[in-house]
Amino acid sequence: MIQKYIDEARRDACDTTGNAGTLTGGGLVLVAFGIILAIGTGNPLLAIFVVMVLAVAGLAYTGVKAPPLSLDPLQILANMGGPGNLPAGYLVHPLAWQAGMPEYVKGVPERRMRMAVELCRKHPGAVTDLLRLVERSERWVADVKPGRDFSPEGRDAEVIRFAVQLIDEQVRKVARTAA
Repeated sequence: MIQKYIDEARRDACDTTGNAGTLTGGGLVLVAFGIILAIGTGNPLLAIFVVMVLAVAGLAYTGVKAPPLSLDPLQILANMGGPGNLPAGYLVHPLAWQAGMPEYVKGVPERRMRMAVELCRKHPGAVTDLLRLVERSERWVADVKPGRDFSPEGRDAEVIRFAVQLIDEQVRKVARTAA
């Protein structure tokens, strides 16, 4: 499904530099130049040849100098609600990273991303929910200071342990309401 949206975004990318108008204007100028040249020289074949050479040269120049079409990666999955609304497991999916995930998680600290990656397969919600859960868990661990290991690795382990407890509790609640 994500590949379909990536292909569709590439297919629908439009040129916003105004080159279509430039080409049309250039074509009209060449036609006018050809008419004037044909009347002035009295040789319509020469005028057609000169206009064709100028048109090919102009198209080649335009093709070489045109900027590449750019996609807004955050808009690729807009129909699905954006990369943040993908299931949490898609945080590590390669196609999601082609479809705007790097731009979506740009402001997330690396430490938080490592913990989110570790928890993404267990979390039943969306990527946004997972990132909020990790942030909330980090705040809780910073405030409560559970455990005895106060090294960065120990803090990360406490955050993950607390986040897993929250995930398990959430899954149990959903299972009870579904039954």
